[in-house]
Amino acid sequence: MGENPLKNFRHFDGITEAWELERTGLVVVNDSKYKLEVWHSYSNPDIAYYVHIFELVDGMWKKVPEAPFSEGPEAEIALSTAMSFLSEKAAA
Repeated sequence: MGENPLKNFRHFDGITEAWELERTGLVVVNDSKYKLEVWHSYSNPDIAYYVHIFELVDGMWKKVPEAPFSEGPEAEIALSTAMSFLSEKAAA
């Protein structure tokens, strides 16, 4: 087995970025369900991890439009930033 092709994305002509979905999580805030996706970037060391936040609306996952750019040098930091946003949003 070779190395992860995403990690070696520069070996493929035309590919300028590579991200890998590392994990997903589900949180419930005041009966609203949110899916958190933790992505790892192989192409941008300044944004090693990024979290997309989706809300379950009418049976479909929709990206939360006002969500911050939840990122961090470690997956746990980015995930914590996203969860803090949801917690603060619920308290407002």
